[in-house]
Amino acid sequence: MFGHHREAGTHEPPEVQVEIHLELDIDDVEKAVIAFLHGPSDGSRQALLAELDKLDAQIDLGDAYAGSIADSVIFGHAPKGSVLGETSSHSMGEPVPGAVLQAQVVLVRAAKNVIRGSDTGALADLRTASDSLEALRAQPGDG
Repeated sequence: MFGHHREAGTHEPPEVQVEIHLELDIDDVEKAVIAFLHGPSDGSRQALLAELDKLDAQIDLGDAYAGSIADSVIFGHAPKGSVLGETSSHSMGEPVPGAVLQAQVVLVRAAKNVIRGSDTGALADLRTASDSLEALRAQPGDG
């Protein structure tokens, strides 16, 4: 509640520190999506699935660390959570504009829907998510 009014006039979410390996895996998914959209085939679909699996494994590492007592406040360490997806107290963060992070989340969800074959509009949603993320990256200062 307190402090929210300070940013009430801005529409851009602030930068988020994202664990470097997580961000690299998201970038790899983005590249696999682009390859898949340019030439949908069994090979590009398998490559996309492999990148999504790699991303899920990295997310699982972050979730395991977040749920563990390692490096917790009770042992005198700073609170966890300063870096999204951190896997240790020494995780390096990569600054990512909030709008880009949101677009990446939409892209990953759309990619998973395509791989699952969950609905007929999934491919169109993936193309839209990819185009939106590409447009955000093309803006000055957001790449």
